[in-house]
Amino acid sequence: MANEQKGKSEVTRSLGENKVEKQSFGGYELARAYVPWQRYTNRWDPMEGLVQGTIFPELYRPYQPRRNP
Repeated sequence: MANEQKGKSEVTRSLGENKVEKQSFGGYELARAYVPWQRYTNRWDPMEGLVQGTIFPELYRPYQPRRNP
């Protein structure tokens, strides 16, 4: 039980030769994956899939940045 901290996450990164920095996030959740249910009904041909980034049209979601008014 020594040194056990529940809900604490640490990231260690190298700053160069023999130097290390630890950063604590105090129980914050850094990310959460969300994958919606999909029905795979169609497929694009391989060349179109390379252009679109997927061979499944149902998964194609082009990036559209939000614009602030």
